[in-house]
Amino acid sequence: MQTESIQASQQQALRAFQCDLPRLWAERPGQWVAYQGDQPLGFAVHKHQLYQECFRRGLRREEFAIFCTEPQETEITLGPVVLD
Repeated sequence: MQTESIQASQQQALRAFQCDLPRLWAERPGQWVAYQGDQPLGFAVHKHQLYQECFRRGLRREEFAIFCTEPQETEITLGPVVLD
């Protein structure tokens, strides 16, 4: 895969995960999920199990992304926080 294609696939995986996260959190809290592009490949209790499964399928590391089904932080604080 070329660099642009890899980046696009990883971004697509992230967007799909973020879209699926509310359902995944309800159905599989704390589990790991692997995506290839916008397609979920599988779930596991341990991250290394998904790596093994993806490699068993013949995928290279850059061809899939793995995420944990946990609530994601959406706020970012830049600089000092001032409390009154």
